[in-house]
Amino acid sequence: MKHLPAFSPDGGRDPYRDPELAEVLRAAATLLRRNIWAMALTGLVFAALGLVMAQRVDKLYRSSTQLMIERPVSSPIEVEQGGAGGVDAGYVEGQVLLLSSDDMLRKVVETAGLLDEPSFQPQPPSLMRQGIAWVKSLVPTSAPSTPAASEEERRMISAVNTLSDLVSVDREGETNVVTIRASATSPRLAQRIAKTLAQSYISLRADQREAEARGLSDWIDARAAELRDKLSEAERAATAYRIENNLIGDAQGTGLSGQQLTELNGELIRSRADLAQKRASLGQAQQVLAGGGDPASLPEVQASPIIQALRETQMQLELRAEDAARIGREDNPRLSQIQRQIAAVEQQRRDEIGRIAQVLANETEALESRTRLLSEALARAGGETGQESRDALKLRELERIVDAYRTRYERYLNNAGLASELQSFDTSGTQIVSAASLPLEPYYPPTKVFMILGFLGGVALVLITALIRSALGRGFASIEEVESQLDLRVLSALPLLSERQSGPDIIRREPFSDFSETVSVLRQSLMASAHEMRSGTGAPVVLITSAEDNVGKTTVAASLGEAASAAGKRVLVVDADLRFAGLTALYDMEDSPGLCEILRGQNWLPDIEAPDGGSLEVMPAGALHGRQPSGYLETPHLRAFLRSAAAEYDLVVVDGPPVANLADCRILARECSAVGVVMRVGRTSRDVMRAAIRQLPRQKLAGVIVTGVPPQDPAGRWSLGGVYTSTAIRAVSTQARRVTPTTANAIANARKQETV
Repeated sequence: MKHLPAFSPDGGRDPYRDPELAEVLRAAATLLRRNIWAMALTGLVFAALGLVMAQRVDKLYRSSTQLMIERPVSSPIEVEQGGAGGVDAGYVEGQVLLLSSDDMLRKVVETAGLLDEPSFQPQPPSLMRQGIAWVKSLVPTSAPSTPAASEEERRMISAVNTLSDLVSVDREGETNVVTIRASATSPRLAQRIAKTLAQSYISLRADQREAEARGLSDWIDARAAELRDKLSEAERAATAYRIENNLIGDAQGTGLSGQQLTELNGELIRSRADLAQKRASLGQAQQVLAGGGDPASLPEVQASPIIQALRETQMQLELRAEDAARIGREDNPRLSQIQRQIAAVEQQRRDEIGRIAQVLANETEALESRTRLLSEALARAGGETGQESRDALKLRELERIVDAYRTRYERYLNNAGLASELQSFDTSGTQIVSAASLPLEPYYPPTKVFMILGFLGGVALVLITALIRSALGRGFASIEEVESQLDLRVLSALPLLSERQSGPDIIRREPFSDFSETVSVLRQSLMASAHEMRSGTGAPVVLITSAEDNVGKTTVAASLGEAASAAGKRVLVVDADLRFAGLTALYDMEDSPGLCEILRGQNWLPDIEAPDGGSLEVMPAGALHGRQPSGYLETPHLRAFLRSAAAEYDLVVVDGPPVANLADCRILARECSAVGVVMRVGRTSRDVMRAAIRQLPRQKLAGVIVTGVPPQDPAGRWSLGGVYTSTAIRAVSTQARRVTPTTANAIANARKQETV
């Protein structure tokens, strides 16, 4: 036998107090326990939907490749020196934007032939886009000034937009390594997109580098040619002026004295010696270059710092090539790049040697001209007296101009050599760290994620629905809520009965069931409340009513009478619901006279029959004969009858009508000792209960009787440790249970007193 915990005797709680944390946690735990199976079932259904969705969504494969991006160096010497020395974050970020630009993606679409792929074809606009376009069409606007794009251009724009959604370019941390990820509906297509994007970027970098070097070389060559023309013009002007004025003297321009002739002769000797040396060097160089000898044996080549730097660079590259060949495959892109750099350095070295030979030829030609001029000057020196000082000053000015042009010309010649080296130095500053991979498994859709999200979504949906239902629901959720909302204590909570079960039959047949126990608790609570509320002597007269119909009011009244009778009490159960007479129908006494006849003052005592035994007697409703029930209940016969019944019985239970908007229940409440209001779980709303309680005298309200407690109440919201699960079948009593002669005599006496 299961016992129920006692209800709080204070009659309720303050409805305006703030809930404690423990109460909030208990409410949350109760909500979870109450909906655990719904959450599990809905979560599994949504997880299955997620699995189905994952199977129906197009699969995407992802291929990735990595590039190491550095700022391009201007010469092979910078390669050996380590370039700029450090990661240029701004430059790398700029290249990331370049890789993601529309122009680069357009080039990839054209190179990879993506216009022929089904996934890159223009898709019809979605319903939302169609709706937006329709709304825009309703707004009057001026005609567009730009012509509409062609079909081919629209296809290209659609393919570029699709590719932009499928390609991502990210920098790896603070390094200069960039990862390109490409997604597609097939592994080969994803690999092709990633590979094409990397190769297109490298080609673009190489083309830009070549264009820059070519432009710089062309500009330096043009500038050097211009300076060469100016130098030649200045030299011709100085020579013509010298010859015209016979200025074959020294820089002071003082004429050809004996001392000056000696110095001029010595200068001629030195010029001839230098000329002989230059001719020898030039001849040796020409012989070596023509005969295929080693140019490194030439002194001028050995003394050139550029040749030395190129030789060191070539040696380092050859060492690196050997290392790369040992650790890599034959098609190693790094080895191929180093071999191209070695070839470029070798070509630069040959170009530099040719330039040195050309410089020797130019110097030899200049010395020959100088020697010839000196010889001619000495030949004409005899008899010449020299020039004036002003001619010497003019000559020195012309010679300074010649020197200035010569210096600038030589500097541009050196720069022209470097520009030629840059043009032949093939480097883009980009290396492929890892080639485009071929994906084996799709990365989208993530089936597990879809299922987990579906399960969580189903659980969240159930919780949100439960919270909304709890917040917006009009009914009560627990005994605690009933007590706090109505400021009345709950007298008892009766389990839900099936349609085949009858409360009175359960009381008689199964006195130790949960239903019988809860009715016993109700009887004790009502008896205690009635004794406290009644005035005078006599048995308690308890009115059982409800806020609305079909909540089990009649079952409660009959079960209460049965329980009191089983406890040895003499009980009278009165059917005062004159409109529907549910208690009368329960005991199959529809044709018997009853309360209506007593309230009309009719004498029906000869028809009363005594029952075979027992201490429970039933007063049926009787016949209304077309009158309003309130008209019967307002007669003085009601008070006299109830007083007489209270004097004859230990307990009088009145099954009254629902409160609703009827006056019947209020009349009965005035004549009874205590009132119990019946409500049904999941049916009776808060507003209906509040309205019913407001119509009843507050001082006579004993409390609330809860019916229809569901069998599954694991959270204990209605304070039931278990539920009634008996298979007892409803049995309708075949014995008519009417009022005994003792009661009839008491009623007759009451009528006589009213008459007097």
